[in-house]
Amino acid sequence: MDEESQLFAQALTVFCTMRKTASPVLHNRFRQLLQQTFSSDSILQLITPAVIPLMLDYAKGEAPDDRLTAFVPALGMVFRNLQSPQESHAVVEAMHNILRPFCRLLASRARNIFDDLVLRREVILASMLNPCDDDNFEETGCYYGKPPCRARPFYEGKDIANEKSIKDEGTCRKLYSTYTKNNLTGGLMALWCPHLICLGFHKIPVCEGRNDVFSAILRYWEHAPDVVIYDFACQLGPYCMQREPEFFKDTLFVVDEMHANGHTQCSQACFISNYMNVRSTLMGVNSSAAETSNSGLNRIRKSVSYMGQSHAILFTYVYLSVWNRKKELELKQDLQKQLSTL
Repeated sequence: MDEESQLFAQALTVFCTMRKTASPVLHNRFRQLLQQTFSSDSILQLITPAVIPLMLDYAKGEAPDDRLTAFVPALGMVFRNLQSPQESHAVVEAMHNILRPFCRLLASRARNIFDDLVLRREVILASMLNPCDDDNFEETGCYYGKPPCRARPFYEGKDIANEKSIKDEGTCRKLYSTYTKNNLTGGLMALWCPHLICLGFHKIPVCEGRNDVFSAILRYWEHAPDVVIYDFACQLGPYCMQREPEFFKDTLFVVDEMHANGHTQCSQACFISNYMNVRSTLMGVNSSAAETSNSGLNRIRKSVSYMGQSHAILFTYVYLSVWNRKKELELKQDLQKQLSTL
């Protein structure tokens, strides 16, 4: 048995003995950490590159950094419960003795995988489209309100034309069962902020996929967003990291609360509910903003279906412009009401 297997075996042994020695809360927290660690999801979903130095410092004997709770909720909640007076000194010491080498192993694995993704990133063909403004969006079917920051390149060994097999793209059965439906066709891909404001849209010839989200963010965002909420974030995260690991290294990809129940094979590390209690920036976020706003697009679905592409894109642009203006006025009125009550 190698060193890694021995460490995992020791962690499981500690977990089994905790049933009698530790509190049920701490036992449950440690179980959640082990489940996310042993998940088939990418380790970079649980341990982002920004967390690696913090975990290595703890592994060397330093006190746990408070930021670990926000970055790795499963680990942070274990640390919080270790501070409870209900836990005996023996339990606390035993937990730290196993957690320190455990964190060193996870951090080393995450760093190796990230470095490997950076080294294996091969771009063999960049798009020939030069960055241009959106004045001809009626023809291109793409509007994000500003010129693109960069072109979307072609990645050798990752972007394969006419790829129809979805089984090899991940373990998420929800993804497979949804995308293998033959009746899914194209339409519009819209990106929304949590305030229900549309940030931009583009037409898609076939059913919505990870490339649509990846390409839009890569082309039009100067810096990657801190958080991306998507119903298939469990697959979007690895997709983005395999192609642009340095660009997306600080981005958190999470599944919204409404769709999380269907992801039975995915780790809680990709659920936004796992982070909402430990990140103040996510506590008040409407995770279903995109789903709510996309339902608003259904109002023009029938009208657009009878139009040509140019008219359909222009009609969608006008509709979303009015939508954004109404949301802006509503937000302004809500702010004025809140200020008047102070």
